Parts: sequence; structure tokens; C-alpha cells
Amino acid sequence: MRLTERDSRILEAVHAFDGVLGDYQIRRLFFTGERQARGRLSLLFQHGYLSKPSRAQRAGLPCMVYWLDKRGAAHVAGLHGQPLKEFGYRREPRWAQVAHDLAVNDFRLDVIEACEQCTDVSLEQWIPEGEFWAHPDRVEYRQTNGQKARRLVRPDSYFVLRQGSHVSRLLLELDCATEDNPRFAREKVRPGVAYLRSDAYKQRFGYQSGRWLVVTTGERRLRNLKQQTELAAGKDAAVFWFTTADKVGAPGVLTAPIWQRGGDDRLSPLFPNSNRIFGL
Repeated sequence: MRLTERDSRILEAVHAFDGVLGDYQIRRLFFTGERQARGRLSLLFQHGYLSKPSRAQRAGLPCMVYWLDKRGAAHVAGLHGQPLKEFGYRREPRWAQVAHDLAVNDFRLDVIEACEQCTDVSLEQWIPEGEFWAHPDRVEYRQTNGQKARRLVRPDSYFVLRQGSHVSRLLLELDCATEDNPRFAREKVRPGVAYLRSDAYKQRFGYQSGRWLVVTTGERRLRNLKQQTELAAGKDAAVFWFTTADKVGAPGVLTAPIWQRGGDDRLSPLFPNSNRIFGL
């Protein structure tokens, strides 16, 4: 098989998107037709560049997914100037988290497309969740009872958007739960605030500014999480912005009033003054 430039870009994208992409996500990135995409992905699978689940594994998944096979990993490693034995890549999906990982990919694709449709907002950096699992940061903070606590912080993604001279550093928390529970404040809010102020955050990113974007399953869940955040963080709740998954899409993820900031019940856009190519 002779790899095309698009084949190479597909392999790079699978690696960049934390090692796993759904078939419909690859089509969204590289193809206009389903038949053409299916045929090319089949060739990449048959020639050992991509892996896909067995029939039994596929039965439990929301869609067909692909990850790098050894030959594909060797190709991407070469593009990075590394031998395969030194190249870190995902050898198979995290089967229990495939739906979550696909949802994170969907959000990332929405951000990419939104930036393409805005004249003044650009995506400068994206660090996927796998990097934080491989190299987590630990923070110390105080619980409501005054006792010190420690926790590893692993956002679902970290990304940087630039609008002129303004830089936004954003951390994604994709909340897939449907039942109300009081753990969000303990497990996410207090550690999340402490992380933005921590030396670990500054050493990793060079700054101590940022916003947490929380995308959850529905309005009831959003209200619950937002209330927990405001009770636990007080004025620091303002670093958390909430929306629901059904409202996220391109270009609205950046420019539509779909977000509620902690401490404020108004709906706001992330970038209220963006120049959009296409109106909403």
C-alpha cells in the first residue's frame, strides 16, 4: 500500500486525539463521503496501519473506532523523528471510557471548526487527557472542615485560544453523570481552584490564569453542579463555566450565549466580541 498525504494526516490525527478516533470523526476531519472514508479506513486496517475492535468488542461501542496499529505507530514516530521503541502511543482504547473519549473528541472538533469559522480566534495548543494521566499534577487544599487534602488533577483536556492580544487558557471537565451527588465540589471544585493557583500549574504552563469549562448532561445536572460550585468556592466559582452537551457545536461553542458562569445566572458566550464569518 502506498500512503497518501491524507493517510499520513489521518494517522497523525488518531495519535493527536489521545489515540482513538471514531469513524464519523475521521470522516468529519478528512472526507466528504461515507463510502470513500470507509474504503480508505479499510485499507489502512488491512495493511496494519490502523487497528479496530473485534466484532465482540464492537457490540459494546457507540460506533466503530480506530487506533494506531504497529505499522501506523512506526509511521507517526518517524514523522516525530523518534524510533518506535521510544514513541509513546495508545495501543488500544480504554474500553470502559470509549464513549467519554469520543465525547471529548467531539468537543475538540467543535472548537477546531469554530476557530475556522471565526476571523479572530485561533487554537494555539491542545493537551489531551492522556498526557495528564501519564504526568499528573498534585495539589494541596483545605476541605470545608479545615483539614488539608491532596489530590491528583487530571482535566479531560487543556487548550489555549488566542483572540488578538488576549489569551484564554481553558481546562475541560466533561461530566457524563446523570444523577445528582455531592462529590463534584469535593473531587473537582476545590482541587480545581487550588490547581489554578498552584506552583505545579505555573511550572507546567507558565501562568496562573485559566477557566474550567464543565459540559454536563442536562439542565437539572447543570443546576446541581453550579450550586455545589458556588457553595464550595464562593467568589472563586467564577472560574467555572457550565453548559450542556446538547448546546455545544461549531461555531456556537465559542460565540453563542450557552455558558453560565459560577455566581452568575446569565447565559454568556466565551468570546462575546468575536468576528464570526457565519452568523448564528
